[in-house]
Amino acid sequence: MRAEQMLVQDVLCGLAAKVGRPVRLMEVCGSHSFAIAKAGIRNLLPSSVQLLSGPGCPVCVSGEDFISQAIRLVRSGVRVAVFGDLMRVPSPLGTLGGEKGLLVIYSPEEVLCYAESHPEEQVVFAAVGFEPTLSAASVLLETAKKMNLQNFSMLCDFKNVRPVLDYLCQDKETALDGFLLPGHVAAVTGSDIFNGLPIPGVISGFSPENILSSLALLLKEIAEGRKTVINNYPSSVIPSGNVEALKMISAVFESVDGEWRGLGMVPGGNWKIRDEYSIFDAMKRFSVLQEPLPPHQDRGCRCGDVLKGRITPPECPLYGKVCTSAHPVGACMVSEEGACAAYWHNREAV
Repeated sequence: MRAEQMLVQDVLCGLAAKVGRPVRLMEVCGSHSFAIAKAGIRNLLPSSVQLLSGPGCPVCVSGEDFISQAIRLVRSGVRVAVFGDLMRVPSPLGTLGGEKGLLVIYSPEEVLCYAESHPEEQVVFAAVGFEPTLSAASVLLETAKKMNLQNFSMLCDFKNVRPVLDYLCQDKETALDGFLLPGHVAAVTGSDIFNGLPIPGVISGFSPENILSSLALLLKEIAEGRKTVINNYPSSVIPSGNVEALKMISAVFESVDGEWRGLGMVPGGNWKIRDEYSIFDAMKRFSVLQEPLPPHQDRGCRCGDVLKGRITPPECPLYGKVCTSAHPVGACMVSEEGACAAYWHNREAV
């Protein structure tokens, strides 16, 4: 493996030399964040190439308001179903993990089964994610409609990946040169959706070998002055994406402006339930969700700057001190796919 690493380093150094200047690359996928940190890939990069972790973890970018709303529902007697990685995400009202009566699930289908077998309870699925999760959620709502479930609804904070890439490209302080694009998202959306970005991008899989070859392709594009998108994950990604999944998403959800934690308002950055499925929209079902929300809290962490690529996790003054995976202060330390958690869990490799 040592010889292979040296060969990879030689290739990357040669490409970086052709670029002839410092380069700032960003991955925008939590699975990439973890894989890169675990494999120590940053240690193989030339000193002139900086690989940053962007807003690729859906748990990390879920809004404080979303968590506060879910907590309000629990406290009002609603049975709220969540995946376990949302339990420790901070909000002005605390964390969901501090509440009683939560239904922790491992698959979305569990929510429908629970709602069907407990008709006396109002059951809300508090869901976050990018397009792959959005696809599953659209199927879930269509199934609930066919089952005529009167006691089921969804509180969602789904994110639209392409608009946030445009948002990041407009940040002059971040000044990115290229994207390592998310393979899981592209498997649903297709590769064509990333065309037209002002900087080059390479869609990558998740093995260390595939990530390294994608970084090499990205440096080659930058060296040659091209701004195209290369699909380096053809086993799972095609130009048009998963057509059936996209049809279902379009039928159930529509894109809207939305807040990403740490980034602010991203035009077209969220998905909301269409009016045709509004009976399953928790925001329209429960009056408690229309009440004013508590103000956001300044915890002193710099998650926003980490998500924008302005700093690396160790540059946050709380990292590894008061903010650890055992006691997270910011959302980036909660999920193992968060940038800070990926660094922390793999700090010897990083």
